[in-house]
Amino acid sequence: MSRRRLDGEKTKQHIAEKATELFSQKGYLATSIEDICQATGVSKGSLYYHFKSKEYLFLYLLEKQYTEWSGLWQEKEKQHATSVEKLYVLAAFLLEDFLSHPLRRAGEEFAGSQLADPAIMEQVLAMLSSSYTLYIPIFEEGIARGEFADGDPRELAMILEGYITGLINVGLNMGEENLFDLMKRGIDILLHGIAAK
Repeated sequence: MSRRRLDGEKTKQHIAEKATELFSQKGYLATSIEDICQATGVSKGSLYYHFKSKEYLFLYLLEKQYTEWSGLWQEKEKQHATSVEKLYVLAAFLLEDFLSHPLRRAGEEFAGSQLADPAIMEQVLAMLSSSYTLYIPIFEEGIARGEFADGDPRELAMILEGYITGLINVGLNMGEENLFDLMKRGIDILLHGIAAK
């Protein structure tokens, strides 16, 4: 990589790092391009060289966070032997990520913004709606090993995604410890059902 490209990449990552801090502190709507330029010490021209708009910068940050999260999950998944264990660990991992995600509030604002570029919003929604594909291997492996009943791994992964997302949304006001307990109970029910034996 040439020196110029290396410097350009460093500048891009510096902008991304400072923008993440600002979005985390102030939210998406209250963070302006001027705020980002001031925090990074780069000119508007330099910022727009790397990112076409605030929306494209935010999309880049979401994609970067998603890629990092995917990598962390794949490493964590390797540490557990059974698919059942992986489901419990995944639920806790998703909840921890949700509670500590630096762009959570800004992401909610962005998703609700009427000003968001439809093309950007489409990319964000596509990224979010594809996250369930990371869970497909858990179900494939669990079915192959006889841990789970036969079924469509893709469909099961979609159900899990909806289930976990729903539990997080309805349990947010419970407090963290209770929310983790609810998540564990949710996986218990997913695995064993609620029908009387």
